[in-house]
Amino acid sequence: MNFFRALRSNLPFIAPYCLLLLVLGTYQLLYRQGIISLEINRHHSSWADVFFKYYTHVGDGIFCIGVGFIMMYWSRIKGVLIITAYAISGILAQLIKNFGFPKEPRPAQYFSGMMQHLHTVSGVELSQWNSFPSGHTTSAFAFFALIAIWTKSPFLKFMCLVAASLVGFSRMYLLQHFLVDVFVGSMLGSITALGVALFWKQRMNQTSLS
Repeated sequence: MNFFRALRSNLPFIAPYCLLLLVLGTYQLLYRQGIISLEINRHHSSWADVFFKYYTHVGDGIFCIGVGFIMMYWSRIKGVLIITAYAISGILAQLIKNFGFPKEPRPAQYFSGMMQHLHTVSGVELSQWNSFPSGHTTSAFAFFALIAIWTKSPFLKFMCLVAASLVGFSRMYLLQHFLVDVFVGSMLGSITALGVALFWKQRMNQTSLS
């Protein structure tokens, strides 16, 4: 599986994802991050509060590592690769957060003077700093992009994108991140997943030839 073959075989994930990046990238050129966050915050509902409050944890390390260990029951290699993709993407995200943008404010800090007027979800503790990039989004895209690479079904590949994107949206809905944090986090996770998959495939090919 070389790079271009991997792109072609995963078009149901990659094509709509690239379109999504184009639309959201354009949107960010037209509007400030704060305006985008306020617009998202304006559209809330009780069912969305409950759903995103819990679904956002799909981007947690506990979820990714847990699924990785469970996957080992069926395929030790795939389980290890899930954990590896999470670890690499997570380390990269944390390095950027803590050394590149250590004082980047999150929405709760950015809107500190008007938080009483914004919608918040009960039980969600709002972080204040280290906003860029979104670690949850990075982990979710690393995980679901890897699953998309492995599955043969075009529909499931597309649904992997939907599942990862919902994690990213949950971070904005819960006032934990700005769109730019989610935008970059998604790319970081996706690139990591593709890199891990290609590296392992190349290693397997070299082993079979030796």
